[in-house]
Amino acid sequence: MSRLENSAKNIISTFCNNSLTSLLGIVSRTIFISVLNEEYLGLAGLLGNVLGFLTISEIGISTAIGFNLYKPLAEKDYKTVSALMSFYRKAYQVIAAIVLIGGVGLYFFLDFFIPSAQQPPETGIAYFVFLINTVLGYLFTYKATLITSDNQAYRLVPFNLCTAIVQSVLQIAALLLTRSYTAYLVMNIGCSVVNMAIQNRYITRKYAQVDFNSTESLSEPVRKQLKRNIGGLVITKIGDYLVNSTDNLIITKLISLAATGIYSNYLMIRRIINGYIATVFSGITASMGNMIAVESDERKREIFDTLMFCAFFVYSFEAVCFLCLMNPFIGDIWLGEKYLFDMFTVVIIVINNYLTGLRIPLITIKSAAGKYMEDAWIPFAFAGINLVSSIILAKSLGVAGVFLGTIVGSLLTADWYRPIIIYRYVFHAPVSQYYKKYLMYVFLGFAYLAAAYGLCSLVQTSVLLVDFIIKCVIAAAFPVLMNVLLFYRTKEFAATKELCHRLLDGVRSKFMKTAEKKHE
Repeated sequence: MSRLENSAKNIISTFCNNSLTSLLGIVSRTIFISVLNEEYLGLAGLLGNVLGFLTISEIGISTAIGFNLYKPLAEKDYKTVSALMSFYRKAYQVIAAIVLIGGVGLYFFLDFFIPSAQQPPETGIAYFVFLINTVLGYLFTYKATLITSDNQAYRLVPFNLCTAIVQSVLQIAALLLTRSYTAYLVMNIGCSVVNMAIQNRYITRKYAQVDFNSTESLSEPVRKQLKRNIGGLVITKIGDYLVNSTDNLIITKLISLAATGIYSNYLMIRRIINGYIATVFSGITASMGNMIAVESDERKREIFDTLMFCAFFVYSFEAVCFLCLMNPFIGDIWLGEKYLFDMFTVVIIVINNYLTGLRIPLITIKSAAGKYMEDAWIPFAFAGINLVSSIILAKSLGVAGVFLGTIVGSLLTADWYRPIIIYRYVFHAPVSQYYKKYLMYVFLGFAYLAAAYGLCSLVQTSVLLVDFIIKCVIAAAFPVLMNVLLFYRTKEFAATKELCHRLLDGVRSKFMKTAEKKHE
């Protein structure tokens, strides 16, 4: 089976999984808010970030192992695969112990992250439930990396769907019957453990040739590559945490836990939509490593340009929809005006998300090429500038200042230097080619935002739902029409159409084979 067919199946199956889990998530959150309040929403997001500090000990082992699994899986070298998975299992057992011990110790500093006056009831119990869930994840999830690296993650989707349905039903029942946040979290742990156990059993049977308890030692070349990749990833991991996991900490510390809860609703919508988009990119990531190894520099650049155009097309569409529809959806359709940020804050959140999306192709190529050490300083510089500027700006601009600080950090570090690494070590071409496209995409994205928001602001009927529907049509149609008009004659547009056709052909082929088997 071709890599493209597997990529297509990964994309479609994950889309189905995300659609159902997103719907269940919205229903569950609506009931959560009606039974509890925004402080509990803020607590959930904050505890995840606090415990995220401990997961730095994972140091990117899963990414490094996944990268090293591509070749032996392709060559059916199950001896090396077994050695890698055995190493992975032992490493995660050690990490689970470190996280458990560190988590117990960190509990005594919880008042630093959440002022005691803002802590809702059950905060202490919730902390340890989160901790247990994190530790169990390290003990049971390592096998999933094997099937993902084999580009067959779609096989796990049925298990995830069934678990999501059962978990949502049980959590909603727990909220309505007990009105207890602890009961809600316990249902989450129970379902997670069952899902991980089922997945592990399936993976063990599917990869019967792999000995997950192998005593085989890794070869010296593999050890060296692992050591190098993990060394670079530990730096990236720390930087990613400081950049992505400190927003809630700063908002809670300088503003309020309630503000963190309000932001969690925006973040949930953002994660749902980004989950769909990430599926498109991650669905082909397992194929990128082979492309980097065998294609010419010119062909690599062509593929990258196509990925970059795809990112612009998709994220400009998403940005316009977010700006025009986020507040109307949350305020008029879903939760009410009590749970809204002002438009300036929403604009900054949207711009931050858009710029992050434009970096996805760089990150994809960087991971596929295994270039982890070449820009080792970026995560620290990014995190440092982000932290300082977010704290300073939050004092005068509130929540908007936190995300404006992230934008400042990215523009001064990753956005200008990471392309240099990719073009120098992967494409062997002048980086000016990238900067020209990047600036064009940034300018066009901002122009789309301003124009579409202006058009949506003109919509004023006497029915809120009608207003929202009209705004949906404008927000969805405007960026698509503009991108088609501006780019339909370019190579990137043609390549994107061809890629979509091939992915659709792969899906159609899969459905036809399934139908033929049923008739046999």
